[in-house]
Amino acid sequence: MSVEREKRKGYIGGVKLYLGLLIVIFYAALGTYSMFAGYRTSVGLEWEADALAQPVWVALLLDPEIPRTVEASLSGWQLSQGGLDRSRLIGGDGIVSVAIQTPGSVGLVSNYLDYPYKPARSMVITYGFKVFSEDPVKYRIQLYLVSDKLLGREKVVEQGGVREKIQAGIYMVFRADDTLPSGGNRSYVSSIRLPYPYLNRIQDPPIPIFVNPVSELLLEPGTRLRAMINISYECLGDSCRGVTIQVEPVGIKILGRAHGLMGTDSRGIDIWRQFIEGARVANFFGLTASLLTVAIAVTIGSIAGLRAGRFSDQVITLLTDMIFFIPAVPLIMITVALLGRSMPVIYGIIVLVSWPGLARLVRSWAITIRSEPYVESAIALGAGKLWILRRHIMPRLAPLAIYGLVSLVPGVIATEILVQFIGFGDPNIPSWGRMLNEAYNEGALVNGAWWWLFAPIAGITSYMAGFVLIGMALEERLNPRLLIAR
Repeated sequence: MSVEREKRKGYIGGVKLYLGLLIVIFYAALGTYSMFAGYRTSVGLEWEADALAQPVWVALLLDPEIPRTVEASLSGWQLSQGGLDRSRLIGGDGIVSVAIQTPGSVGLVSNYLDYPYKPARSMVITYGFKVFSEDPVKYRIQLYLVSDKLLGREKVVEQGGVREKIQAGIYMVFRADDTLPSGGNRSYVSSIRLPYPYLNRIQDPPIPIFVNPVSELLLEPGTRLRAMINISYECLGDSCRGVTIQVEPVGIKILGRAHGLMGTDSRGIDIWRQFIEGARVANFFGLTASLLTVAIAVTIGSIAGLRAGRFSDQVITLLTDMIFFIPAVPLIMITVALLGRSMPVIYGIIVLVSWPGLARLVRSWAITIRSEPYVESAIALGAGKLWILRRHIMPRLAPLAIYGLVSLVPGVIATEILVQFIGFGDPNIPSWGRMLNEAYNEGALVNGAWWWLFAPIAGITSYMAGFVLIGMALEERLNPRLLIAR
């Protein structure tokens, strides 16, 4: 029975070790993938989908027609019939130029975008125009989005007991009324996110600001969305040699309410992108800080153990005990308040206060090794302290150093995450702690965006569990009495 019990315990220890290694390797591969896939940082990004878009797999379970992100570039410009006799179109499917020879109006129509989902709530429009003229002119440029399916319908809205009818299927997203001097040029390049209440007020006729043009006027399943441009100008002097307007493709990004594997946050940024960036930060920060801490602890602890009982040992032990009782998080808060929220500051303080515990353990091991007969014999034969340290003590401390490394990683990561969560971390580092901080402050729980909290919590828990499992397995091998007791 005892043999079978030993085999079973050995099997359980092996499972812990391999499962922990599998988890750690998974996150190491994930962090490496984020670098080669171009996921350098999500800081500054926005609107990959709608705010708080749920994961796609949740949408498939609840409602397969929940809108996804649809992105297109509308170009393929063609002159409308009214402008063929007074203008000329130069260019192909990309940037085109419209040369208008005589005063009047010209219309351009783009190709279309097919939209298959339920109406989305928002979209991002990107456009660019450049106007050239050899003579002084006054001009107007109007950019519309047109839904072929909804054009001609009327939308009835009510506010304060007053009912209004609004024409659906067309919405103006840009208007420029301006003048140019002789030989002048002017550019208009911008990006705008709808709904934008100001634009409701410049429609003809104006529409109430509470109307969402995306979901109420432009989109429904099976919609074909086009861009339409109206250009008109008149001369301000005796000479009138025409005007040329350069038109860039109109970029349209209809922001879906379901996106990716883990959904989006309040800025519409993909949480999966942030998750794997957090894995890269956890790998780098946890492993490098732990390696540096282990190096410091093994060096100081082995020196103290080799010189046990002497004045230098007493000084090192006193210093170790003093640092051991310094709380990391309050020290980080005070230092960050003085020096600024930067990762090197946090990194340095965590390393500074993390080594004493392992150093005390290393010292006790070093004292035990120093008392071995073969070490005493080497000392009696005149061996130097550094030679004994390098030849006899350091190799025996290798298993303890490995165990210390895997044991320190969870604590180091937990400290960094806590500092980020309470708002004292580096805002430019895309870590899991920053994800938790933003989710909490932006009301993920209040808005029902559980996926925003689930992603970093799952990453933190599983990543730390991997190192804990490895540490438990190594501890049983370093201290067989634990295996017997269990």
